[in-house]
Amino acid sequence: MRELRISGFHYKQLREHLFPGDGKEAVAVALCGRHKWKGKQTLLVHKLVIIPYEDCKIREPDLVKWSTNVLIPHLVDASKKGWAVVKVHSHPNGYPDFSETDNFSDKELFDSVFGWMNDENPHGSMIMLPDGSLFGRFIESNLEFTPIDKISLCGDDIKYWHNSSPDYESAGFNIRTKQTFGEGTIQLLKRLKVGVIGCSGTGSPTVEQLVRLGVGSLVLIDPDKVEEKNLNRILNTTMSDAIKSRYKVDVLNDIIDKIGLGTEVISFKNNLYDSVDVIHELASCDIIFGCVDSVDGRHLINQIANFYLVPYFDLGVKVIADGKGSVDQICGTINYLQPRGSSLMSRGLYSNEELRAAGLHRVNPEEYEVQKKSGYIVNVNVDSPAVISINMQTASIAVNEFLARIHPFRYDPNSEFAITRFSITDAYVQRESDGSPDEYLVKYVGRGDITPLLNMPELS
Repeated sequence: MRELRISGFHYKQLREHLFPGDGKEAVAVALCGRHKWKGKQTLLVHKLVIIPYEDCKIREPDLVKWSTNVLIPHLVDASKKGWAVVKVHSHPNGYPDFSETDNFSDKELFDSVFGWMNDENPHGSMIMLPDGSLFGRFIESNLEFTPIDKISLCGDDIKYWHNSSPDYESAGFNIRTKQTFGEGTIQLLKRLKVGVIGCSGTGSPTVEQLVRLGVGSLVLIDPDKVEEKNLNRILNTTMSDAIKSRYKVDVLNDIIDKIGLGTEVISFKNNLYDSVDVIHELASCDIIFGCVDSVDGRHLINQIANFYLVPYFDLGVKVIADGKGSVDQICGTINYLQPRGSSLMSRGLYSNEELRAAGLHRVNPEEYEVQKKSGYIVNVNVDSPAVISINMQTASIAVNEFLARIHPFRYDPNSEFAITRFSITDAYVQRESDGSPDEYLVKYVGRGDITPLLNMPELS
């Protein structure tokens, strides 16, 4: 399996350059991080090198020639950091394939590129058509071409361009979804691999919806077991599950199998920080839903999403009550974080101090209690009420937000819905656009596999 991913920010920049309106070919080069996992190789656009029009020797409607000398300093960086080099050029005439001229120029360019590199990892070449669609190929060390199976655009809208047509037909259970969103979206859902971190209050209704929408593969992550107090909000759990102290992911895995709609499940009974395999499995997902309360858990998911260009939907619920029936506030927030350096911290969901406290609470709870009592650290272990009706509403808004991005159906653009806030007590729903990206995360968008993993030494 060969894949390439590009953020919405880089895609917009690329499209504006490749189609300036003069009907002539243009070219750019993407420097890409890499992710290798279970036989799948993914190139992740980290940086664009725009080749100026004036630096091209020839620019015609069906030909572009340019000096590759401009690449030399970038090849030095790519060689040191293990990046892939991907040439991207336009076909203004709409020709949906590589031409013989393209074949010749790619072999000439990448023969030189491999000469700069210290390994035989593949590089790539892509073509953009006037409608913005992309297709491409990997260039192997022997200069052979192998098609890219899937190209993913992770922006305000989420798009996928596959090299092949699906080899299955939509099932009868999907007829209502098909009537709403069409056959194309049904086929896309079947091809998606979606990660859900946290399989409790908001996680279980999220999983339920994704299964019944026909998502092809789910990665479920939760280290906890079912307790009696969970039965008021985790779908499909029973008193027997609580008595037997079954893992939440096992219960959901069993019910998905019994539903029988063909969704494959990969499950982990791990905390995110305790398993490198879990991080790599999430990095291979097309979409991530974060259904966790912990600050450090959210922070780690945010890192994965940016390093590996995975769209991330974060679900949050807040209930302020006195425990005796008096309710002050019931509200929720769905944050959509596209991999452009978007950050929950920069949006104000938590601070560095709260992140440090959450990390200490996870790795050394005894020391955390000592520092909390001494007033040196904030309290992160705050239990809040959880009610199934509130959680299900939050999960439904999040899943509809996901559907709106793979199949845009709103009157207003998706860029206006980076944050959706709702209050049941105040009866409102509000939306907000994304703010400025996190300056730290911007540097790591699309970096992929590095040492230490995610630039976090504790994961090594």
